[in-house]
Amino acid sequence: MITFRKIEPQDLDEIYLNEGLRSLITISSQGERFAVVAEEDGRIKGGISGYRQDESAFIQRIAVLPGPDKESLEDGLVRSLAYILDREGVKRLFAGDPENRSLLERIGFKRFDGHDSNYCMVLDLSWFFEQRSCG
Repeated sequence: MITFRKIEPQDLDEIYLNEGLRSLITISSQGERFAVVAEEDGRIKGGISGYRQDESAFIQRIAVLPGPDKESLEDGLVRSLAYILDREGVKRLFAGDPENRSLLERIGFKRFDGHDSNYCMVLDLSWFFEQRSCG
């Protein structure tokens, strides 16, 4: 069974020692850092990380190990992160990774036209949780 959860201190060694996941914890941030991991049978299969500033959060990395369930894990990580951040009072979730654009659009992210921003997509968390389906 796959579990999506907040990162814990005991996860750091496993993530750092795995080159495919290391960027989740080594990227610099501009605010309060966060991370969510996908775990199966005690092993971390992927994660999503970024930072928070006030009522906004910014996805910096989505990293999932290769495998047949890669796309579903990426989807689950973004949705789990949205849930956690919403419960913590975040209103908007930004993303800028063009590699994951189709995934983010399927979840409900929209184009963001903010000035001087590296983040090109945004998800309004209130709108997201008012929807009747998962997309």
